[in-house]
Amino acid sequence: MRKVLAMVFMSLDGVAEFPIYDSETGANRDESDQPMWTPQMPTIDTLILGRIAYEKWYSFWPARRLDPECTQWEAKFSLFCDQAEKLVVSKTLRKADWTNSRIVSGEIGEEIARLKSLPGRDIALGGGPRILQSFLRLGLLDELLIEMFPSLLGRGKPLFHVAYDPESPGDFVPAGSPGRRDFKLIEATPREDGTVFLHYQRFPARGT
Repeated sequence: MRKVLAMVFMSLDGVAEFPIYDSETGANRDESDQPMWTPQMPTIDTLILGRIAYEKWYSFWPARRLDPECTQWEAKFSLFCDQAEKLVVSKTLRKADWTNSRIVSGEIGEEIARLKSLPGRDIALGGGPRILQSFLRLGLLDELLIEMFPSLLGRGKPLFHVAYDPESPGDFVPAGSPGRRDFKLIEATPREDGTVFLHYQRFPARGT
C-alpha cells in the first residue's frame, strides 16, 4: 500500500524554521545532495502542500533548473516537483497553475484514503508545521522524516503542537494519553555538517 511520508526540517528546540549559517560555523551542507529527499524521490509520485508552501514552491522550483547557478541536486528536485502530482490543501485558493496540480478543499482524510486505494508510489507531505500537525491529528501519516539542525533558535513556528501545561501532575505520559503518538525509529544518521537525519515509522504501523 502507498505510504504518506512527512518531509520536514527542525532545529534542536523543535522549531520548523530553516537556520542560515555563515562559512565558519553550523551546518555547511554539500548542495549536491539532500539526505532526506534524495533517497526518497524515486519512491514518490505525489506531493501534498498547503497553500503557503505551494505558492512558495511554485515561485521557486519550476524555474530553478534554468538558473545558471542551480546545483545538480536542485535541478533534479525541480524536475521531480514538476512531474509529481501536486495536491494543494486549501479552502481559499481558487486555481493552481503549476503542472499536475489540483486543489483539495474537502475532507483531506477522504482524499488520502482514495489515493492509497489506487496503484502508485508513496505520497509526500511538504510544507510547514500547520499541515503536519493537521495530518498527525487526523492519523494520516505513516512515516516521519526529519532533518535536524544543530541550533537552538529560541523563536519561530514549533514543528509539533504541544499543549503548555505547567501544572502537569506528573513526569510520565502513559500510552493512550490524549495527544500522544508513537513512532518506531528506522534510521538515525549523523552527518559531517552537524545535522542528523531521522526516519520514523508510525507505531504500531497501520493495519497491525
